Amino acid sequence: MSKILFLLVVLISTNSFAQNGGIEIDILSKSQIRQIIGDYPAQGSSGEAEDFRILFDYQDTRTTQDCESAQSDRKISVENLFGPKTGILSKGEVRLMNLQLVGAYASAGVNIHIAKKIYKRPRPYISHPEVIPCIDLEKSYAYPSGHTFLARLFARLIAKVYPERADKLLARSTEFAQSRIIGGVHHPSDVKAANALADYLAQTIGQ
Repeated sequence: MSKILFLLVVLISTNSFAQNGGIEIDILSKSQIRQIIGDYPAQGSSGEAEDFRILFDYQDTRTTQDCESAQSDRKISVENLFGPKTGILSKGEVRLMNLQLVGAYASAGVNIHIAKKIYKRPRPYISHPEVIPCIDLEKSYAYPSGHTFLARLFARLIAKVYPERADKLLARSTEFAQSRIIGGVHHPSDVKAANALADYLAQTIGQ
């Protein structure tokens, strides 16, 4: 794993000041990513068939409320994931974690971009015309899920600070990831791969 030191300005709008700092980004190689998550199910395989079976099961049973919740969960932020509305972190704790997770957010963005470029898996609604998303469409590739990756990574890292809340943090990240399948914008295997990649990176960040 290579580490690149970036200088950037973190703007904290609530206090109207900027804090300069060095951000260390952990970058996985392509071979590492392939080793961690493997390939997605091949076209025509039983794995792909299972992906679409689950997608269609959700499509047939999801409610308007399910879709509204999935749409709300398109927003990636510590507050939306784990903030006061979830009962996991207070506003003050959210602010603290926003500062501590700047490097993790940058690492996540770089690694998920690399991973998606490696695999270039189409979204399920592109691969199968009968998949009808009920949330806004995405322009990026599907594998692995970026939203899931960030949610799981943040949950793992925040759990190191608040270990007594680890179960709640992981449960919320799982719920968040599931919304991507319910909404019809990700295959279940996209989510599984993202969780594996996030778990690996959570162990290496800061080492």
